[in-house]
Amino acid sequence: MLFRRSLLCLAISATLPFATFAAENAAPATEDNIEFNDQFLLNMGSTVDVSRYAQGNPVLPGIYRVKISLNGKNKTTQDVEFKENGTPRATPCITVMMLRQAGVDTSVLSGGLADDDNVTCVDIKAAYNNATVNFDTAKLTLELTLPQLYVMKVPQGYVDPSLWDEGIPAALVSYNINGWRNETDDDNSDTAYAGLQYGLNFGAWRLRSRGSLNWDSDSGTEYDNQDIYLQRDIPAIKAQLVAGETFTNGDTFDSISLRGLRLYSDDRMRPEGTTTYAPVVRGTANSNAKVTVMQSGNKIYETTVPPGPFELSDLSTTGYGNDIEVTIEESDGSKRTFTVPFSSVTQMLRPGSSRWEFGLGELNDESISDNPQVGYATGYYGINNTFTGYVGVQYTDMDYYAGLLGLAVNTRIGAFALDVTQSHAQIDDLGTMEGQSYRLSYSKVIETTDTSFNVAAYRFSTADYLTLRDAAQLNEDIQDQDHYYDSNEELYANYERKKSQYQVSISQPLEFNDKSYGSFYVTGSWENYWNEDGYTSSYNMGYSNSFSYVSYSLSLQRTYDEDGERDDSIYLNLSIPLSMFSSEGKSLAGFNNLNASMRTDTKGSYGMNNSASGNTEDGQFNYSVSTNTNSGDYGDLNQVSGYGSWRGPYGPLSVSASFSDDSSKQYSANYSGGMVLHSGGLTLAPNSFSDTNPMILVHASGAKGATLGYGQGELNSSGYAIMPYASAYRENSVGLNISTLDADVEVKSTREIAIPRDGAVVRVDFATDEGRSLLLELQRSDNGFIPLGADVRSEKNESVGIVGQAGQAYVRGIEDQGTLRVVWGQGADSSCTVHYQITDSAQKVGMTTFLTNQRCQMP
Repeated sequence: MLFRRSLLCLAISATLPFATFAAENAAPATEDNIEFNDQFLLNMGSTVDVSRYAQGNPVLPGIYRVKISLNGKNKTTQDVEFKENGTPRATPCITVMMLRQAGVDTSVLSGGLADDDNVTCVDIKAAYNNATVNFDTAKLTLELTLPQLYVMKVPQGYVDPSLWDEGIPAALVSYNINGWRNETDDDNSDTAYAGLQYGLNFGAWRLRSRGSLNWDSDSGTEYDNQDIYLQRDIPAIKAQLVAGETFTNGDTFDSISLRGLRLYSDDRMRPEGTTTYAPVVRGTANSNAKVTVMQSGNKIYETTVPPGPFELSDLSTTGYGNDIEVTIEESDGSKRTFTVPFSSVTQMLRPGSSRWEFGLGELNDESISDNPQVGYATGYYGINNTFTGYVGVQYTDMDYYAGLLGLAVNTRIGAFALDVTQSHAQIDDLGTMEGQSYRLSYSKVIETTDTSFNVAAYRFSTADYLTLRDAAQLNEDIQDQDHYYDSNEELYANYERKKSQYQVSISQPLEFNDKSYGSFYVTGSWENYWNEDGYTSSYNMGYSNSFSYVSYSLSLQRTYDEDGERDDSIYLNLSIPLSMFSSEGKSLAGFNNLNASMRTDTKGSYGMNNSASGNTEDGQFNYSVSTNTNSGDYGDLNQVSGYGSWRGPYGPLSVSASFSDDSSKQYSANYSGGMVLHSGGLTLAPNSFSDTNPMILVHASGAKGATLGYGQGELNSSGYAIMPYASAYRENSVGLNISTLDADVEVKSTREIAIPRDGAVVRVDFATDEGRSLLLELQRSDNGFIPLGADVRSEKNESVGIVGQAGQAYVRGIEDQGTLRVVWGQGADSSCTVHYQITDSAQKVGMTTFLTNQRCQMP
């Protein structure tokens, strides 16, 4: 009862001084004084002096950090100066820059105001018809309301470049660690992998490096550095400047690793923005399996997955145009490898838009001892709504050059791109090698059927066509006197040169008459080489659907090697929620789902896996147990395994173990996360992060235990947390959940907006009041009543609270003991003084201390 009464008291106390908000919001253009009926607040002969609220809550002159909203939508958060105007409410100084950043059309301003962005205060009521301004002191929001006529017409999500935040100085480390142990009767095998990404931010500059640390019990430790580079954006030309080791984009020429300088346009800075394509890796594990992902000879990802289908959608790739190789190593030591085609889709540009890239440096390839100097340039231009033209040129100091000319066409049946590349290479002892490569690509989403052709491409190259890397490698092999061929001509005849290649990826949901019948996908790749008679190919097809409570998926995979040997795999997976067997719809024995997977190679070999999975109520811990049976070429093996993962505040941790009837065992552990070193200390991130992805450092002093609305981050003892994924050059909403606070602290607002530049660490501060909160039950010494809405003042005469119903006062920011003065009028008999002391045994209402029977002494 006491708790409920206290809440009512606080609600009424908060309502009274802000009573003018309703009037202000209902008619924000009105500046007339609001008159109060004192009899409404009459309480046993005493009234509250409310004249100071006649024009709304008082606002003293000064600089305040406030949100700025336009027509009800928050736009920015910045410092605003409030100037003296002879009334209790100071006037906010609204500059031209503030209007422009909020999305207001400033071209209508006259008298040179539009050229004086940051100095002159604009009277927007005079400058814009029917415009209003209101400062909501409770939300610390400066509310601008203007007719739509004066709102700038920009694409959704567009942000004025002046608001892009370059972030704070910081050092970054991201890690993905995987440990694996295999035990058999004959041998034990231990491996460990750590994918590492380092970073250092200073101003607009970003220093980045990626690498992997690999260890196994046989060969020891090896560190493989993928790249190191210095990067910054150049907003004036909407471009990125990179110096160091990076991969070029592969949408024009094949992607190469370049050690040097690159300057390229960044579509994300344009109003319409863009998204980066990366493939999704799908597969099926038959046991607790280690999945390794390679690209361009580099290990870019490794993790452990439980039995059943898996999907990797968070890869950090190294450029476009280089296929991805995926290896699945089962707990019994068997391995399967397949390739995921990776090419960028057709790039159509808006009319008048351009995309370009320049580079100069050295080919960065460890397999080549004498790397050539390289220069290249590419450019795209949107001619009109139908055509986009593009060109490219490459040159090296080993007398190799290539030129590309292409045209992309936007049609009703999809987007096509056709280009031809001419190469010229002068190879020692082989003379001049010239050839052409023709490429046709297509992409389309058919809206009527929702069919998505993600990538469809065909390439044919003539016999003497060489890519830049082919030419460099061939020149290296010829200079190497240890090759096994009788002549350089024989070496060239056996040199692997791609002749043709075809790739396709299609996904299709099946819906008829507003009813879903599942979905299917098809992917395929086919390629052959001039020096080989055969070809290699890979085809994948999958279908998924559900009936009643049961969901299922069927996938088929077929591959051919260069000798024409075929390998087939068929997978069937069923998922059954165990709640369907419970009358109360709950889990059974702590498990939520039963999964059954079957596979065969169409040659008599088969495998079967059954697993039960569950999770705790808060979703923090997931677990599964499974059995696995194999026969035929898969090996006659029975196995039982367990898998568990914990989503901690500073990164997910997973462990697994498997035991087989041949006495073999497998153990693994995986952990990923990151950390940021900044002026406020070292803060751990809830996930690993990519090398250039911007992130947000959230700070709310004293608010330990509060969680982020996105990213599962939790504020540490210093009040910091990391939101590891943010969109560059776009608004990112940062929310704070204060229901999990560990301390008695008031958070002034729970939502802010951040707009980071590429790779930035942007700090977002939430204002807090860490002062102790106290609820006092006051009684006047003359047995009179303390009026509703009376002010509570500290010994420094600062307002620290207000009196609510039944003489209960809520205050914040006080010491363990002291004196408070309660004021409700101008006369000598309109105030009283209370002496209080907080003891360890004091009663609590939530985190607020509650003191009863506090005597307030009259003069």
